[in-house]
Amino acid sequence: MKATDVIIRELTPEEIRSRMPFAHFGWEGTGAFSFSTISDGYWNGAKVIFENMKENANNLAIVDSLVYPLFFNYRHSVETYLKLLYFKFGEQTDQARKDYLEKGHNLQSLWAILRPYLNKGKKHVGCSIDFNVIEHYINALNKFDSESMVMRYPIEKDLTSNKLSQYHFDYINFANRMDELCYALRRIDDELSNQMNGTASLEELNQYIEMFEKYLPQINEFIELLKIDIAKEPKPFKASEFFGNLKSYVAPKYLQFLNDCDGDLLILLDNLFYAGRSVREEIVRLSQSMVGKQREFVKLCNILLSQDGLKFGIAPNDSQINIFGKTSSSLLENISTAISILTLSE
Repeated sequence: MKATDVIIRELTPEEIRSRMPFAHFGWEGTGAFSFSTISDGYWNGAKVIFENMKENANNLAIVDSLVYPLFFNYRHSVETYLKLLYFKFGEQTDQARKDYLEKGHNLQSLWAILRPYLNKGKKHVGCSIDFNVIEHYINALNKFDSESMVMRYPIEKDLTSNKLSQYHFDYINFANRMDELCYALRRIDDELSNQMNGTASLEELNQYIEMFEKYLPQINEFIELLKIDIAKEPKPFKASEFFGNLKSYVAPKYLQFLNDCDGDLLILLDNLFYAGRSVREEIVRLSQSMVGKQREFVKLCNILLSQDGLKFGIAPNDSQINIFGKTSSSLLENISTAISILTLSE
């Protein structure tokens, strides 16, 4: 060590180009995402510490010292993820976010403010995670260490001990429970994300349903052709058989159907496919209510029509219709999803 040593150093552009190892941070911004990498980092750090503790379970000098960063890493991962969830699902104003951060490290207070917003999302699109169980875990953490100081320091500022007693701490159980909590918080994030904002007006709903019902017999005919094509899908063949198979190839009837469609039906099938796919792949999550789901779905359909520059009554050009190259199984799955929502049969 020398007084001239550089402690905090950034790589030069040449060192970066030479792939010299470095850690990159500061690019995350200030929104909800900015908490994600930090929370994941503390969680991963906790798991590394936990593995070290298990490998050295009989070495008390190691285990008794690593329990402090183990606890802190898990706790801080939970705290930062609660803040991520508030930034994402809570009140979307700078003042509300500032007020939330002012609550500091108290997990119980952070959860109490956050939960109503999560409840609203759960009521809308559903969630597999039991919020009462999450609250139980958070309350237990908070009861042991309400301000994130117990496992960071040995004493309070008045020099009294911040431990109520000696502990024989089951760190294996703790790590397993914290992994469950960290996973559950991320599952909440995943299941409440991408909610459809807004619903079609009654006029928009009626107009779209009228167009859909007008062509429903042809759509059902198309569905049956897709089912036939799927049933006739050829078995795998050898490369040497390629040209023979190519010569005997006959275009499936559903492609001929698409070629013969009038403009509005072609637009409708294309629109149903992409809207249905958005729902199936959870790119958009719709209301649990069947009627609410239908109105949100029609809103989604209209948004996709607008994005593609499509409008019923105006013939589409080739570049606006993209279902010709889709497989029959993909067409069937996604259009069937759309039909079940529009007919309230899901």
